[in-house]
Amino acid sequence: MLDRTQAPPIRSVSNIVLPEIEKHKLPNGGNLYIHRENNTNAFKIELLTRGGNISAPNAALVQLSMKMLAEGTLTRNGHQISEHIDSLGSFLEITPGFDHSSISIYGLKKFFKENIQVLSEMLYESSFEQKALNVLKEKEKNKLKMNQEKGSYISSINLRKSLFPEHPYGYSLSKEDIEKLSIEDILAFYNSSILSFDIYLSGDLPLSTVEIIQTHFSKNIEATEISINSEDSKPEIISVRDSKFIQSSIKIGKRLFNRTHSDYFKFIVTNEVLGGFFGSRLMKNIREEKGFTYGIYSSLYPLNKEGYFLISTDVKGENEKETLNEIKKEIVTLQEQLIVNSELETVKNYMIGSFVNSFSSPFASITKFKTLNSSNIEFKFYEQYINQVRNVSAEQIQQTAQQYLDYSSMTISLVGA
Repeated sequence: MLDRTQAPPIRSVSNIVLPEIEKHKLPNGGNLYIHRENNTNAFKIELLTRGGNISAPNAALVQLSMKMLAEGTLTRNGHQISEHIDSLGSFLEITPGFDHSSISIYGLKKFFKENIQVLSEMLYESSFEQKALNVLKEKEKNKLKMNQEKGSYISSINLRKSLFPEHPYGYSLSKEDIEKLSIEDILAFYNSSILSFDIYLSGDLPLSTVEIIQTHFSKNIEATEISINSEDSKPEIISVRDSKFIQSSIKIGKRLFNRTHSDYFKFIVTNEVLGGFFGSRLMKNIREEKGFTYGIYSSLYPLNKEGYFLISTDVKGENEKETLNEIKKEIVTLQEQLIVNSELETVKNYMIGSFVNSFSSPFASITKFKTLNSSNIEFKFYEQYINQVRNVSAEQIQQTAQQYLDYSSMTISLVGA
């Protein structure tokens, strides 16, 4: 009989078994990656294209080009495409991005072929009509206008622009870029970048999956990566003041590195201690003790070319200065004092538990694989994760904080009254 007065035993996670990922070639280029998850009756297919900011002169070209794929084909208008996808019990997701952009469908196994057909139709038979583009432009300008009323949005884009001057990672939407975009611009980007893609497929799949995919996605091009002149960024304080902002949005960050860097694992453990989870030092200080915010987090955002570190929170304007002082204090403490073993073990156990759990949700394995594969990192990276995290020492955390978290090296972006 189960004794509910006793806590279950704690077991240490030693390793994880990574799923098998099938690889097949697509006609005329590109790869198909498959992870089969039987008895789920559902699937996800994602076309990961080279059509990201890294391949374009501005963010508007990427965003509108991707969204135009769902605005009409040679046989259906945008409304009919949406209705057809709904009738299949499916969900369409279009995601513009920094290094890549994607178009995905979540669907039911029994309608697998029908979903593949409509996805292929959107990719290869989009009509790119001027009328549809005009309507889309108005929608995007209205969304942008609404976003520009949000302090958190403004502080975010101002920070990225400062960290990545004249670089695709610093792009943001502008009304001017949206308005000047032409059908010819979109077609050129479509032909040079969007038609270069890999396919990531996961779920409960029919036996003829590979044949169906290869039949419907037969045209693929090799994208040419554009040359990027990456300027160095200098730390600065960017402040936007307007009485309409009820709260102060605080973003603090700096350019750093991605998953390929030798200090990656040491840094992500250091970051977790500082602000990576609900029990972090920033959260305990600024949320629990001071009561200044509902949440404050820090993260490392690894991209293909490099990455950046970010601390983010929103507080009342009257608490802005003290919040900045407390953030600096927590960083200095991390640099000057060794973390005690009990806190370090709690952080490591949380990270390892979260990592193992991240493989348990539907379609998670193919998403994890895609994250590494699209960055040319071997899948065994995940096999190393647990040992790498577990072996980070208190001394290494202190050294990492000293080397990479110098407060004076960071850019501060503020938006408030």
